[in-house]
Amino acid sequence: MLRQFYSSTLCKPVLLLLGFTLICLAMLLARILSTDTIRYSFLVWNLFLAWVPLAIAVYMQLYFQHKPMHRVYLAVGSVFWLLFLPNAPYIITDLLHLRGNSDVPVWFDSLLVFSYAMAGLQAGLFSLYIMQGLLEKVFTKKVSYGIIAICVWLSSYGVYLGRFQRWNSWDLFTNPGWLLMDSLQQLTNPTAIKMTIAFASILTFFYLLFLSLIHWKTYESTHQRTE
Repeated sequence: MLRQFYSSTLCKPVLLLLGFTLICLAMLLARILSTDTIRYSFLVWNLFLAWVPLAIAVYMQLYFQHKPMHRVYLAVGSVFWLLFLPNAPYIITDLLHLRGNSDVPVWFDSLLVFSYAMAGLQAGLFSLYIMQGLLEKVFTKKVSYGIIAICVWLSSYGVYLGRFQRWNSWDLFTNPGWLLMDSLQQLTNPTAIKMTIAFASILTFFYLLFLSLIHWKTYESTHQRTE
C-alpha cells in the first residue's frame, strides 16, 4: 500500500502536512530545551489525534482506489473517521492555554499554539475532502455535500464535548452509556449551542475556501494544458 500511496495524488499534500507537523514538533522541542519545562507538550498528543481522521481517510481512499465501492465498508470506515474528526479542529481551543507570564515571548507561544492548531485544522479539512470524494462515488454530489455538512456540525459539537465535558473519542467504546447520556443532556446547554454554531460556521467557511482553492488550482492546471 505504501507504493500505492507514493504514486497517488495524496502523497504530495500529505507529505507537506507531515513536514509542517515536524516544524511544529521542532518549535516545541526548542521551547522545552530553552526553558527546561514541558509546558505545551500536550499539543503533541492532540496533533497526533488530529492526524487520525486523515490517516483513516487516506487508507480508505487507497483501499477503494482499485476495488469496487462497498457501501458497508464505506459506512463502517466513515463512522470511525467521524469519531476522531473532532480532534482535528479541537486544537484551536488550545489557544485558551496561552499565558504571557513565562520567560518565553508571548509571540513565540502564540505562533507555537497557532501552528499546531493550523496543522490540525488542515488535517481535518483534507480528510473532509477525501471523504467527500468517496461519498460522491456512492451518492450524488448534493447528497455528499449534505452528509459532509452534518459531519461538520457533529464534529463541532464533539469539540464542545471534548473541551468542556472532557470526553474523548475512545470513550464511545469504554464508557458509551455515560457519553451518550451526557451528549443528549448537553444539547440544551446554551454554551454548547453557541459553540457548536460558531465552530460549525467557521469550519464550513474554511472548508468551502479549501475547496475553492483546490478547484481553482485544478482549473488553472487544466487551462494551461489546453493552451
